[in-house]
Amino acid sequence: MIIFISDLHLSEDTPDRNQLFISYLKKWRGNIDALYILGDFFDYWLGNDDKTPFTEMMINCLRDFTQYTPIYFIGGNHDFAIDDKFASDTNIKLLPDCSIINIDNNKILISHGDVFCTLDVNYQQMKKILQNKLVIYLLKKLPLSFRRKLKDKLKKEAHGSYSESRPDIYNVVDDTIYKYAKKANANFVVHGHTHRPGYYLVVSDKNVMPRIEIPDWTKKPYGGFVTYNNNEFNILHHYE
Repeated sequence: MIIFISDLHLSEDTPDRNQLFISYLKKWRGNIDALYILGDFFDYWLGNDDKTPFTEMMINCLRDFTQYTPIYFIGGNHDFAIDDKFASDTNIKLLPDCSIINIDNNKILISHGDVFCTLDVNYQQMKKILQNKLVIYLLKKLPLSFRRKLKDKLKKEAHGSYSESRPDIYNVVDDTIYKYAKKANANFVVHGHTHRPGYYLVVSDKNVMPRIEIPDWTKKPYGGFVTYNNNEFNILHHYE
């Protein structure tokens, strides 16, 4: 069985969610084939020098888990700065966005999901700048205190820029998803980001393809994820 999680947005301010995730790791360790984390695992990740009891706890828990079960990680818009140092510390395997899993004669395209929100032009432009490798390198050279202030500023601006008159611009776009899937010859898409979990059908050019959006952990009940087992996807909104 493969498990997909996304958009946990864990931080030192989410102790209940942190402990729930750790309890999942204990149940899954050695009992599943792989865990895929598709972005925004952390509410923010400012760099390896941002050491806190919370980050050290998470690194230790992930490292313990990967001794038994592999973790594959795609960065989201909140934790795109996770790098090879973090991967080495935890023994996770970093994947590029829109990677492909080949299993059971299926080709599953996995993504954080923000790449599909092409109606939000301003966001896509900012993403292109912030996630440029040179920009990330330069940002990591800045004092941690400055990066924290920048994070707070960007977070505030993101909340303030929400358009109630055009909520559709924050949704994924079927034509965009189909374009990526067609290029990769994929027949399923699994992603997060928009916090609209569910099983959907992508309709483009008279073609229909399933996409599965992973539950986020920002609303109660926490703890949703997606499983893939015996050629079947299931969305679980809470793990009993």
